[in-house]
Amino acid sequence: MIRTIAIKEIKSLLREKKCRIVAVVLLLLFATALVTSAVNQKQLNKARAEAQQLSRSEWLAQSPKNPHSAAHFGNFAFRLKTPLSLFDKGLDTYTGSQVFLEPHKQDDFKFSEAEDADALVRFGELTPAFILQTILPLLIIFLSFATVSKEREDNTLKLLVGNGTPLPEIVAGKILGNWAVISGLIALLSLTALLFIPAKSTEDTVKRFVWMLLSYVLYAGFIITISVVISTYSKTSKASLMKLLSLWMLAVIIVPKVSSNIGSTLYATPSQFEYANLVQHDVENGLDGHNPLDKRRDALLQSTLKKYAVDTITKLPVNFDAIAMMESEKYTTEVYRKRIAEVRNIFTKQNNISLLGSFINPFQAVQYCSMALSGTDYAHFIHFQDAAEDYRLYFVNTMNEFMAKHTRGGDWRTKFGAETYQLVTPFHYSAPSLSWSIRQQPVSFIALLVWVALSMLLIRSTKKINIV
Repeated sequence: MIRTIAIKEIKSLLREKKCRIVAVVLLLLFATALVTSAVNQKQLNKARAEAQQLSRSEWLAQSPKNPHSAAHFGNFAFRLKTPLSLFDKGLDTYTGSQVFLEPHKQDDFKFSEAEDADALVRFGELTPAFILQTILPLLIIFLSFATVSKEREDNTLKLLVGNGTPLPEIVAGKILGNWAVISGLIALLSLTALLFIPAKSTEDTVKRFVWMLLSYVLYAGFIITISVVISTYSKTSKASLMKLLSLWMLAVIIVPKVSSNIGSTLYATPSQFEYANLVQHDVENGLDGHNPLDKRRDALLQSTLKKYAVDTITKLPVNFDAIAMMESEKYTTEVYRKRIAEVRNIFTKQNNISLLGSFINPFQAVQYCSMALSGTDYAHFIHFQDAAEDYRLYFVNTMNEFMAKHTRGGDWRTKFGAETYQLVTPFHYSAPSLSWSIRQQPVSFIALLVWVALSMLLIRSTKKINIV
């Protein structure tokens, strides 16, 4: 009987004018967002690739100087947009995609506040993800709000139940019918999206796309279930519509903002000024507060003199200044990693509040799933920054080591040119795999499955409804 009702519902929907209107509106909006995102992505990737090449050319073309001074010329690290970022920009707009790299400095904290940029901040940004997360539920409500309540008003529901069909089966059939139609629309939109994904996409990109498609189909299924169940509980279609619109506003606007505000209130972050002062204090006074900079340098000098069995800097077969800078870079990195770990821990706690909101709000669940699969969430941003920091340490240490080996004493006058700069290989960033992305964001995926399981319970709950 469920199958029969589902088929009847599909045929009825396909005949209805409002269904065709929904399909056309959704397709036009999605296509507009997709084309806009694709053009923007192509332009940005081209600009970033050219900027990365320019940065490399400028690095090699700088005038001859001592290697450490050359390192201070700096380098840029750029992150190209992932293939699926055209689908969901996530936090990319707010976190940025470039890091300037130079000795003694880290860029980690520059965009850290962007992690808290929730859906409300991006509410006006037309992207395919925005349409599926925000607009699609509205269109589903438009299609489904009167699914059962209209039959109650027309007194046809009594006839169906009176003929021996249990109400939960009627509800399940109508849900399946609506879900089939909406899933078909999502599949059509996905095929459209495939036209804008590079033909040479990796297997990982294809898997991400399939997972994303499945996530949105499940999300749509739950929205349909909610719509049909509330329609079943409502005595009039008007009442059903008002309830569903209220839930939409609660899920899309109110709950995400409230959870975000709760997180930032419970776990306050230091200002960038406070953070810089903490770093400076640790560098000058030591991580334990009892190992100042001059004491560390003196200890290094004594150990270096002992290592080479000499009694003065001038007798060293290496450049002590370069050795001291390498050690300073190492120590400063420890300081930065300690402090940035503390800041990231605060953001993680803030983020966990919103993540837990995924269990009370399916919108937040699919939002986090979508960003993770698109490679545009906070975890991917941190992955890029860590890769950029590793590269910064690599190129700074390469220059310092060369200076230590090829100059003596405190020599800062000897200059080297492009051949020395060539020792530093270009920066290349590889995005993490799908499995890594899921491991970083398991809560949202679990929450989405919980909502699907809840759908079954909601359908069964209609058994207790008195249709009289």
